[in-house]
Amino acid sequence: MLGQARVHIAVELGYPSDIGAQCGTTRRPVAEKVSGLAGMDVQQVALSVERLYSAHTRGIGNGCAGDRR
Repeated sequence: MLGQARVHIAVELGYPSDIGAQCGTTRRPVAEKVSGLAGMDVQQVALSVERLYSAHTRGIGNGCAGDRR
């Protein structure tokens, strides 16, 4: 490995749901992808939950990427 990395990403998650589980299942693929692309050992993947959305309101005037107004 070329070195060590710490990664911080921001996510939007569906709610209601198990937020901890969603974060946990996001960390591993991010670490594997960064490691594969950069050749670095990923020590930490920190997630910031920037927004929770409901399946009923996603993309309807709330600033999400799917907003078409």
